[in-house]
Amino acid sequence: MSPRRQRRDGGPEHPQKGLRRSIRHGAMDPVDDDDPDAADVDIPPARREPPRPPEILLRKLKLAEALERLESQLRAHALHGQLEVLVIHGKGQNSVGGISVLGPEVRLWCDRHQALVMTWSEAPLRWGGAGAILVRLRPQ
Repeated sequence: MSPRRQRRDGGPEHPQKGLRRSIRHGAMDPVDDDDPDAADVDIPPARREPPRPPEILLRKLKLAEALERLESQLRAHALHGQLEVLVIHGKGQNSVGGISVLGPEVRLWCDRHQALVMTWSEAPLRWGGAGAILVRLRPQ
């Protein structure tokens, strides 16, 4: 007899599809409504990361074109009431010598235009790290 047939005939009974329980199901004890100590249990709120701000893509642009686009789009975002913008300038890996041209210039531009830019900081790793900056705009 094949092993499959033996399991069906004489093996232990397996739960039918839909009746199986996952390992995680038993990991959490259900809260009993009648238990007075159950009210003391704090359930942490679900962690959600903040939404990603709108982006300005400057990668693979010439310096003059990138700075023009940066200024026009930052002004447009400020007029629409957007307070944070993610500026993606890239890490400069394809530039001559592998040294970033856009990154330092975009940062200098933000430092010079304090009427529009309140602050800027390097973007978190999940949003680009050293290849992007998070710009906080002044309300217009």
